[in-house]
Amino acid sequence: MDNFDERLIDLVDSGTIRYSAIAKRMNAPLSTVHIRMKKLEKSGVIRKYKGDIDWKKAGLPLSALILISIDVNLLRELKKTQDKMLKELVSLQYVKEGYVITGEADLFVKVLARDSAHLKDILLNHIDTIEGVVSTKTMVVLD
Repeated sequence: MDNFDERLIDLVDSGTIRYSAIAKRMNAPLSTVHIRMKKLEKSGVIRKYKGDIDWKKAGLPLSALILISIDVNLLRELKKTQDKMLKELVSLQYVKEGYVITGEADLFVKVLARDSAHLKDILLNHIDTIEGVVSTKTMVVLD
């Protein structure tokens, strides 16, 4: 699986399923998208068009649930809401879900990674670099 396949999967996961729309967003010929989508379907990576991706087959077998604490005062200074921060997090390629929560943390995200080194990169070079993130608590999903 290459970068092209990963981008296709991200578009299918987001609910964009018309081949013409995918081809346009990826700036690729419709015939190429059609062939690659059929290949992903045949291999079982894409199971149905409701975003039901087998992430293990897609090369992202590690799931992590991350609690994120944010500096609410800094967000106010930046004129940024928790919802805006969550949208920023969910826009990251490997963040698949996110929620504003109450309790010991402010945000909760689900991240998919290739392995622990990839998860470390996502945490240290993407999530932790977002202005307003104070700390994270990561839980790796075992099954």
